[in-house]
Amino acid sequence: MKVIKVINNNNLCVLDDNGREQIVSGKGIGFGKKYGDIVDPSQIQKTYLITDSELQKKMISLLKEIPSEYMVFTNDMVEHIKNVYPSKLNESLLVTLSDHIAFAIERKKNGIEFTNPLLDSIRESYPQELSLGEYCVKQMQERLGITMSKEEAGFIAMHIINARLDIKMSDVYDITKMINGCVEMAEYHYKEKFNKDSVSYERFLTHLKYLAQRLFQNKPLPQKLSDDAVFVAMIKKTCNRHYKGALCIQEYIQKTYKKDINDDELITLAIHLKKISTEADF
Repeated sequence: MKVIKVINNNNLCVLDDNGREQIVSGKGIGFGKKYGDIVDPSQIQKTYLITDSELQKKMISLLKEIPSEYMVFTNDMVEHIKNVYPSKLNESLLVTLSDHIAFAIERKKNGIEFTNPLLDSIRESYPQELSLGEYCVKQMQERLGITMSKEEAGFIAMHIINARLDIKMSDVYDITKMINGCVEMAEYHYKEKFNKDSVSYERFLTHLKYLAQRLFQNKPLPQKLSDDAVFVAMIKKTCNRHYKGALCIQEYIQKTYKKDINDDELITLAIHLKKISTEADF
């Protein structure tokens, strides 16, 4: 590996044998180095491969600003998250989460703690991401000696959701609120609380996540089921109560987020609601 930029005494930007730019870290690895020098592999403790040039610039900036142990810690957390989610995560997670964790620790040291108004919604809609956030908070206490509140797990979960869905952080807030609001509207329609542990509810929640993501990314919704007029008529007749529940969800989305869902979506939601009601017997 050849040095192409010295970040600081502990971090270098290098060019590997395949011509890829990487960031390598190690105690004293950058001391006395200059452009074109060869890096001793035994000094490398961490390697960060970031393909997006803008993200790489942000990473270099962060490495200049935050303690290296925070970056190493965050990298370990990201690797753990990747093991839980085999599907691809946006590579921005390492950068955004490192920045967040460093800022959160500084806030904590200064006696400043934020409340997370989305915590309950995240717990309902993204329990696995919240569990990973709780894992990170626990590791912060064990490895860095920093005790964070339960609110922090929710903030970390939002970064994980953002990386999984590949969306803007501002959309994470709206998507989470929309999902929770759709569930509340459906429960209000039936005058019953859903069994959150049921298979049908889990499938309903997964569908709502898919729906919300597409709506906020302005992607077209499927339009195939409603082409069959006979099928639509059958659903409206045999699933009338559940179809009305789907209409309640549609009205909530239109009024709250000014977004429309099509007839296919109404039918799909009605089918999900029917399965939940059958399982719950209400």
